[in-house]
Amino acid sequence: MKGISTHILDLTRGRPADGVAVRLHRHEQGSWRVIAARRTDQDGRIPDLLPANEILQRGFYRLRFGTSAYFRGRGVESFHPFVDIAFQVRDTGEHYHVPLLITPHGYSTYRGS
Repeated sequence: MKGISTHILDLTRGRPADGVAVRLHRHEQGSWRVIAARRTDQDGRIPDLLPANEILQRGFYRLRFGTSAYFRGRGVESFHPFVDIAFQVRDTGEHYHVPLLITPHGYSTYRGS
């Protein structure tokens, strides 16, 4: 499947981060345009962020994760109000999986498969 997906793990709980708000943006003509807004499922995943009417294009994309609201909902104060991950789509024939590992005071990401 070609497209963009994500998976969030809460390292403090050792569990998937469910219910996290995620927005997908594409950089167009000098600004970021929201093209999708979803929430992670019970496994912390969003298997396909692109809406049916959007085609994966070459260019710059950004995922914005609502990490502060997620931690606040669990009664935990966090340092980052949100996490932005910008990346470049060079080959529209590939799938882009962008995992996020979070704690209340830090995060890490990588290009997944």
